[in-house]
Amino acid sequence: STDLAQVSVTLAQAGLTANQTKTALEALAKTSLAATFSNINNTTEGSIALMRQFKIGVQDLEASLGAINAVAGQFAVESSDIIAAIQRAGGVFAAASRGVSEGTTALNEFIAVFTAVRSTTREGAETIATGLRTIFTRLQRESTIDALKEFGVTLQDAQGKFVGAYKAVQLLSEGL
Repeated sequence: STDLAQVSVTLAQAGLTANQTKTALEALAKTSLAATFSNINNTTEGSIALMRQFKIGVQDLEASLGAINAVAGQFAVESSDIIAAIQRAGGVFAAASRGVSEGTTALNEFIAVFTAVRSTTREGAETIATGLRTIFTRLQRESTIDALKEFGVTLQDAQGKFVGAYKAVQLLSEGL
């Protein structure tokens, strides 16, 4: 209960209304019961980041945290690593995905990309997130798009718009 009281202050400081704070507290309290989540304060900070970066409403927070928990339970990745990656690279991924996939869809795509890299390399979450942030930024550059066309990888749709971060990773995997 002491942890939840501290969490409620953090949520209020993040600008959530009383009703939103109540809803978020219910979702966050459940994470303290899940084996894959270890620190409710870090989970709270990560939850605020995922709601803001991926534009996910507090009503979808429980489902988003449930997705993180499910992935952490099935793959070689920890919930805290996913949360750390969201905090460091989620905003760039969400921005690169805007117009293609948004909200929980974009979040789930980010979790998938991060988990694939983490499971394969076992690098630290911060290292992977920094790398992903750099990659997703550079993939949108015109010079990168033009250079990849030489290898048969097209990262723009018919209207000349970036295909989105997840699709870009998919196309790079297939093309290279």
